[in-house]
Amino acid sequence: MQPKDRTAQRSNRALPPSGGRPAEGAHVALAQTFLKRSVKMLERVSSAASTETLATALASPTDVGGVASLLSNLAVLDVEISSVDPFVEAMARGAAVKQELVASAGGGLTSSQVAAALGITRQAVDKRRSRRALLAVPNGSGEYVYPACQFTPEGVIPGLPDVLQAFPVRSPWTQLSALLAAAPALRGKTILEALKSGDAVRAIDVAAAFGEQGA
Repeated sequence: MQPKDRTAQRSNRALPPSGGRPAEGAHVALAQTFLKRSVKMLERVSSAASTETLATALASPTDVGGVASLLSNLAVLDVEISSVDPFVEAMARGAAVKQELVASAGGGLTSSQVAAALGITRQAVDKRRSRRALLAVPNGSGEYVYPACQFTPEGVIPGLPDVLQAFPVRSPWTQLSALLAAAPALRGKTILEALKSGDAVRAIDVAAAFGEQGA
C-alpha cells in the first residue's frame, strides 16, 4: 500500500488547483498566441512597405515606436491596411502620441524610482497615485510610469496634487497632455510652468475648466 500511496501523492502534486491550468501557464499560452498573431500581421504589413518606410520604422528608438511608425506611414502612403484591422491606423497613431507625450514629459520613472527619489515606500507611491496626488500612466504590462515632469530635485512640484484632483477628466493621458500644453488663460504658460512660478490658483482653475472649455 505504501508505494501506491506515494504514486497517488505524486499524481496529486502534478495537478494544478481545481484541475485547471496554473495561472502562469495560462499567461504564457496567451502571450504565445498573441505573438503568433502579431508576427503574421507584421509580415503582411512589412511586405507592403517601401524601403524608406521600413528604414524610418527601424530608426525609431523603441520597438513600439517602430511598429507605430510603420503602420502610420503605410496609412499616409495610401497602402490598404484596413484588411489587417479597420482601427489599426488610429491605434498606431495613438501609440505614437503616447510615446511623444512621455518623451515631452522628460521620460518616465518606475514606482521604485519614484519611491527612491521621494524617500518613501513603493506602497506609499501607489497610495499617492490612487488618491490622485501623483500622475501615472499605464504601460500595458500592469505597471505604471510616472512622467518625470511632475518632479523637481526637491520632490513633487508644489500644488500638483491639487491640480490633478481638480481635473474633471480622469484619463491620465489626457491629464498629462493638459499639463504640457500652453494655456491661453496662463498667458501661454503650461500648467506645470504656472505651478513652478507660484501661480497655483490659476493653474488649478485651468485644470478644473479642462474638458469644459478646453484649457
